[in-house]
Amino acid sequence: MAFPSRIHVAVLLVSVWLAFALAQPSVNFTVSHDGDTDFLTVKEGQVLPLNITIRDGVYTGVISVASTDEGTFEVVNATEYTIVNSSDLPLVMTVRVKGKFVGIERLRLRLAQTAGAAGVAVGEYTIKVIRVPTILDILFTYVLLVWLCLSYVTTGAKMQPKVIWSKMKPPWGILIGMLGQFILMPLWAFALTKIFALDNETALGLIFVGTCPGGWLSNIFSLLLDCDFVLSLTMTFCSTVMAMGLMPLNLFIYATPIVAENAQLKTPFVELAIQLILLVIPIGIGMALCYKFEKFKKICERLLKPLAGILILLALGLGIPAQLYAFQSPWQVWVVSALLPIGGVILGGVVAKIICLPKKSVITVALETGAQNALLAKTMLDLFYPRPESDLVGRVPLVVSLISLVEGTVVTLVYVLIRYACCRKDEDQEVLVKDKNENEKTEQDAEKADKQAESKQKEGQKAEEGVQTNFPDDSPADQAHVNPVFDSNEEIEHNL
Repeated sequence: MAFPSRIHVAVLLVSVWLAFALAQPSVNFTVSHDGDTDFLTVKEGQVLPLNITIRDGVYTGVISVASTDEGTFEVVNATEYTIVNSSDLPLVMTVRVKGKFVGIERLRLRLAQTAGAAGVAVGEYTIKVIRVPTILDILFTYVLLVWLCLSYVTTGAKMQPKVIWSKMKPPWGILIGMLGQFILMPLWAFALTKIFALDNETALGLIFVGTCPGGWLSNIFSLLLDCDFVLSLTMTFCSTVMAMGLMPLNLFIYATPIVAENAQLKTPFVELAIQLILLVIPIGIGMALCYKFEKFKKICERLLKPLAGILILLALGLGIPAQLYAFQSPWQVWVVSALLPIGGVILGGVVAKIICLPKKSVITVALETGAQNALLAKTMLDLFYPRPESDLVGRVPLVVSLISLVEGTVVTLVYVLIRYACCRKDEDQEVLVKDKNENEKTEQDAEKADKQAESKQKEGQKAEEGVQTNFPDDSPADQAHVNPVFDSNEEIEHNL
């Protein structure tokens, strides 16, 4: 009897599910607007009309429309429309949509039996809100382009075939760096997208940064932290060359599952490969100028640190006001943007330590692995994707760049303070030792002077004793012996 009862229960559950599914209303509606796309694009602060036509599937009830996120856009006019009977169809509703903040959300249609009731969702339509470009956006874009060009030109100026070959003879540092940048970092970025269940735009931005080659930021911090600067330059050069093939491959492996359902986010692999090939040209220009003009290398060496500081200040001064929307990103964006470089530094340093590389090389490999060229990712995203997708995907490179810059600056300041404290301590120790030596020398000189004074005093006493012995007082013979002139005068007077 138990077996038939289970069948009955299963049949009952299926029947209930089918009844519930069939009870869901199926509303046939169309949406029209000035554009010819299957979504509405509205700028921040702009209000656009949207015509929704209900054709059939509803015989009575109240149709309402609302935004899935009032922070992105809102409906500014009446949101409820009553259908008394089927003769009211087709029903045309004109909805006015106001963009508030960059993003992609849905306009949701709900059907209820009475006004004010929650009802059930019967349809959705995509609304995209884009930012209004400003002059700061244009300036920031040009600063990024200048930054990238100068960084790769100076990298090429620093590179010499002999230097590259010297670092490749024991290729362990280069191999560990390539392993970290093109295997560990993309895998770590993909793991973060799954751990924090990121949306498609944020996940794509994180993977894009994770697959980028090393950048100028790692070279600067390697220089400031007194690491192996030549190794850092060599790794940047090698990663830039290898990125022409490995970056599209990693994006194909990790990004394709994420963007498979969104045609707006599909990666243009051909354009990406072309852009990466173009990156090698500034490096070649720098190497050619350095080979042709010896003074060019000296100029680059003198201007490297000042130029780096100026570009960092310009990037912060223009980038923060121009990209304020990135600061309003969800907390998940900030967390994964902080964990990505930190995890890369740890992974690269651990692997380099296992291979038993020198201390400076370990730190250099760690920096090169964690400090990906996020600004390169931002520039490519602006070129490849339309708005607002490029802005939403580009939030991650912006936040990663900012956090990496802050983290690197803090580490550099701590290093400088520790080094100053240690040097100060050594200087104080040297001063103490010097003072001690001078005091000891002064004491020795004083003792020596005292001994010399005592010796002179003794010699003087001996001399006085000798004079008293050889020349006694009131001795006529001695006086005559001592004053022969007076004796001769007395003789002359006597004769006269």
